[in-house]
Amino acid sequence: MSRSGSRAALPHLVVMTRFPVRGGVKTRLEPALGADGAFELHSELARYCVHRMHATALSGLAELHVSADGGSAASVRRWLGHAVRVHPQFGADLGARLAYAARAALRDGAPAVVLVGSDTPDLGREQVSAALGLLASSDVVLGPATDGGYYLIAMNASVADRAVPALLELVTMPWGTSRVLDATLEAAAASGLSTALLEPLSDVDRPEDLTVWEQILAQEEQLRVQPRLSVVIPALNEAAEIASAVRGAHATGAIEVIVADGGSTDATVDIARKCGAMVVPSSRGRARQLNAGADHASGDVLIFLHADSRLPADALDHIGSALRGSGVVLGSFRFRAGDPARALDRLITSAGRLRQRVFKLPYGDMAPFLRHRDFDDLGGFLDVPVMEDYEFALRCKRLGLLRTAGADCVTSARAWHDHGLIRVTLVNARVIAGYRLGASFERLARWRAGILAPGPEKRPARM
Repeated sequence: MSRSGSRAALPHLVVMTRFPVRGGVKTRLEPALGADGAFELHSELARYCVHRMHATALSGLAELHVSADGGSAASVRRWLGHAVRVHPQFGADLGARLAYAARAALRDGAPAVVLVGSDTPDLGREQVSAALGLLASSDVVLGPATDGGYYLIAMNASVADRAVPALLELVTMPWGTSRVLDATLEAAAASGLSTALLEPLSDVDRPEDLTVWEQILAQEEQLRVQPRLSVVIPALNEAAEIASAVRGAHATGAIEVIVADGGSTDATVDIARKCGAMVVPSSRGRARQLNAGADHASGDVLIFLHADSRLPADALDHIGSALRGSGVVLGSFRFRAGDPARALDRLITSAGRLRQRVFKLPYGDMAPFLRHRDFDDLGGFLDVPVMEDYEFALRCKRLGLLRTAGADCVTSARAWHDHGLIRVTLVNARVIAGYRLGASFERLARWRAGILAPGPEKRPARM
């Protein structure tokens, strides 16, 4: 994958929202929650939804924009907590405001536009990706809301001149009623526009919708108190290490340990299964293996562990504590290498922790962890031959905060023993510098392979 050259224009993903004012938002919920409760719910719900759409945009699917009714651009960004592009809304009704936002995106050169609301908490990357995929064969895509409206409308630039006036500016459109979706489909058919539908989701607009948001709040609270942890271990010919890695991961209280095997020819697979791990076959490549393991995970929190790394026994407590912090997206453990009784290993540990402090990013040998939902919305690891952990951490940093847990992840020092502390450190620094300067992943991989080529009895070094 090349990182140089011009980048094609991305579809615009536009979140339609309203700046929170007491008594002016979620008014249909005021009888159940009061004006203050409706205000708080709208504020938190919109933040949550924009966070998910920001992660979706960071996955490379689209360019994120926020269309806000009220508030200055600066106040909207402070409220939402992200450095998002903010635009004012214009129009007398919802249709006119949607039309204005759609036309603004298409004037900006977007090949397609996806308009979504800020009150559908189950809306994530999956639905946005599906909508963009369906636009290959349909003029317009709609995401039906369970109240009879829609939570998403997407269209290609090529049909916008017909679709915007026919669907968004139709004077007879019954905005705010349970007839909106049906009326939109009828208008599309009358205009010769082909349509496709996504799965139905619930907006949080009415008292009966509150259970949707309450369930998400309950899941978040459970995650902070007692995370349901899935441990993903990429492996390739790790027969000497895998039993200890799997047993140590189980000892933390994880609900499952998944070994994503890249085609081992030794006893790795058999040993992992005997130790109680789920083994997921994968094509070779750490990013592919990590993504394959995550695809099979059922936990609320994912942690990615090298086969030669060991988690602390109380890892679950540290993970819950780290993710409890406001705005924390990605956590990791402190780096520690090998045997602290050995002087070289203590020096390696010091160098690794210096790297952690200087670059302020977690690497794979620090057992990074995050919410499963955030991982999915971010699109997982980029399928590249090297630096997949570094690139993923950079995306997480753009989405929110990173936090280091107050315990050690102990990693084998074999790479440093094989190649030397100075050599490995300099190679790692060169690869990071090359990445920052825009070198392709293929070139970075060649640098590492050429300088840290394993001898007959040696294994590849790890980042």
